[in-house]
Amino acid sequence: MAVSPTTPEVSTSQGSWLSRFFNPALRGSSHRIEFIAGLTTFVTMSYIIFVNEQILSVTGLDPVALTIGTILSAAIPTLIMGFWADLPWALAPGMGYNALFAFTVVSQNHFPVKAALALVFLDGLMFTIVVAGPWRSRIITGIPLNLKLAAGAGIGLFIAYIGLINSGVVVLSGSGPALGSFNSASVTVAFIGLVLTIALLAFRVRGALLISILGTSVISYVVGKFNTGAGAQLGVSALPTQLNGYIASPDFGRFFAKGAFQMDFGALFNGNIAASAIILFFLTFLITDMMDSLGTFSGLATKLGILDEKGNFPGFGKAFFIDAASGMWGAITGNSTIATFIESSSGVSEGGKTGIASVWTAFFFLLALFFVPLVGLVPTVATTPALVVVGYYMIEPIVKVNFSDPTDAIPAFLALLFMPLTYSIANGMFVGIVSYVVLKLVTGKVKDISVTMWIFGILLLASQILNAVVGI
Repeated sequence: MAVSPTTPEVSTSQGSWLSRFFNPALRGSSHRIEFIAGLTTFVTMSYIIFVNEQILSVTGLDPVALTIGTILSAAIPTLIMGFWADLPWALAPGMGYNALFAFTVVSQNHFPVKAALALVFLDGLMFTIVVAGPWRSRIITGIPLNLKLAAGAGIGLFIAYIGLINSGVVVLSGSGPALGSFNSASVTVAFIGLVLTIALLAFRVRGALLISILGTSVISYVVGKFNTGAGAQLGVSALPTQLNGYIASPDFGRFFAKGAFQMDFGALFNGNIAASAIILFFLTFLITDMMDSLGTFSGLATKLGILDEKGNFPGFGKAFFIDAASGMWGAITGNSTIATFIESSSGVSEGGKTGIASVWTAFFFLLALFFVPLVGLVPTVATTPALVVVGYYMIEPIVKVNFSDPTDAIPAFLALLFMPLTYSIANGMFVGIVSYVVLKLVTGKVKDISVTMWIFGILLLASQILNAVVGI
């Protein structure tokens, strides 16, 4: 259903460049509404500035460079989305991709971090080629809906699990996962922060995740102030007494030295990393990137009222190209894959209908460059409630899985199950895709297996065989 013109709220005859370029009145909007929508989207998704740095810093990447890179990786593609695609959608380092990058690829499988960045760049390049080619729709539609839904839900569980482990709410021991003790200040503060976050969401407070991160940080510093032992557990100390401890000019020198252009293609292909590992994680990045983009676009276009019965919408090609190419930009800025954020729907809910909203969102991200020192003061425990709630948001699509056919539902269930249990998104994708192909094959439903699933299934299975032979 296309958006029909409505009575203009603001006259377009004023002749401003912005009015002529975007013409918000033709979509029943105004510059004031677009400003509010852009600000709302920024506030809703700005938690990524805090969370992304804390997730990716476990790889050894520089925290300050990561924070600046996160902001730039969000601002530039969002600006392009606004100016070129004229859509009120924002992009940033994708939740789930950063977890895959940090915990599975680098930490668990010991990829050199610069080689992993090169892999992210190649994923973005391949995704861009796919989007620009005529086979785009066949590849995307060839992936079963159940697996698409399960992939997002499984990543959500994995993200929440990471947040609980980082704060000590879940403790990994020799006997398996266990609930952390409330004798720990970190566990207590995490639960308080989670209650605060849920309350904010229940009252529909805009920017609930950002407010919860800041609020839990304040609680952590208050606790640390009166109990130095608890403060040590929380990782907090005395707050800076000078203004430059909170606000400062961006340290671009540090960013370009330790954050930007860190990809090492030589380290990726010098023979020290097993080919099976490269294939497995490359396909995992590519598949999840495609699935996430398609699902997010469908949801946002539906929210905006521009999705037609074939699943297309005005600006689809441009938006898809920006989303795909942003993967390369993410690697250049020292980040994992960049994705269009479903949180953009918050700005659409405020009335945003044009790219002006995205331009404002990008502006506020750039403004955040001057608050990098403040980001460094946020303790790890403060991001736990946000990670849990993001997981809650991401698991919602599981209710749409069709459980009537076991050959469709069981692969989706296995993908969902294996991601958090094996602490690996890649393992979940492998089990889900391969089990789908195998179950359809042995039950005589070969016609249900698309060319896309044949290719992905064979390549993923081959990568695991290589892994068994040569090891990762």
